Amino acid sequence: MSFQVGRGKFVAVIGPSGCGKSTILNLAAGLLSPTQGEVHFDGRPVTGVNSEAAYVTQQANLLPWLSVRGNIGLALKFRKVPKEERNEKIAHWVNRVGLTGFEDHFPRELSGGMQKRVAIARALIYEPSIVLMDEPFGPLDAITRLKLQQDLLNLWEKENGTLVFVTHDLNEAIYLADEVIVMSEGPGTIRRVLHVPFERPRQISTLVESPEFAEIYNDLWSLFRSEHATA
Repeated sequence: MSFQVGRGKFVAVIGPSGCGKSTILNLAAGLLSPTQGEVHFDGRPVTGVNSEAAYVTQQANLLPWLSVRGNIGLALKFRKVPKEERNEKIAHWVNRVGLTGFEDHFPRELSGGMQKRVAIARALIYEPSIVLMDEPFGPLDAITRLKLQQDLLNLWEKENGTLVFVTHDLNEAIYLADEVIVMSEGPGTIRRVLHVPFERPRQISTLVESPEFAEIYNDLWSLFRSEHATA
């Protein structure tokens, strides 16, 4: 497979289980090396861990002995950002993700949705060039998931960063992305790159009511149906 992610774009990757979606993120993060071909980031081949990329995995993966404040500021501490500047940025991001008042709570004291907010803030606080997300909202209940989808959309639109988002959820891909990369059954190939025409800023609640949304959803679903029938 071969594809590009443009700077400032939100790209969703969807496909059946086992087709290689998570592998793509691991390659982009430099956690895996390709057996053939090359992965390039910002014009340079990725030959080791990509320190310009933030990675939000399926699990929040918070450090249990650190508070919300400590987890969010971890990357800044590794980068030796001065304490005063670090505290200012942590306070800013605690507020941005709606966790004011929970700064000193530990992961065990947080709901699943709150843990995800911490993970997202931890990923965005050091202004990475690209954010990789691997089904970050998968285990959450429907209401929490919708709320976090809208929160992520609002954050991303303000930050104007680059984001690659792996999901199984067709709705989620259409809500969030500028482009949707549709993968085949494993070993995965790219079946289609679909442009999402909705302007930004977006409100999920109004998108789902539009006929254009239904048309795109049906188009994606027909691709998946034909893929499963072939398999």
